Amino acid sequence: MILVNLVLAGGYTYSVNRTVFNVVATDKAEKALANNSASVADLESRYISLSNKLTLDFAYAQGYQDASDHQIYISGKNAPASLSFNVH
Repeated sequence: MILVNLVLAGGYTYSVNRTVFNVVATDKAEKALANNSASVADLESRYISLSNKLTLDFAYAQGYQDASDHQIYISGKNAPASLSFNVH
């Protein structure tokens, strides 16, 4: 009977310990998630503000050129049956 009581007390202690550990781990995970969500929101707002600054005039000022006159594309009609990788 004493052995059964010791096993039950040990199982109860282990279960309570695991429950407390899981509650603490869940709390830490929720805090990390809240911090990451705030960080993502900050990055999204910075992205939007920076993307609103991109204009055609800004691109020309940075040295970009209009590429609409130089459109280059590859026709799929003359594609080879197999591809190879050439190293120069």
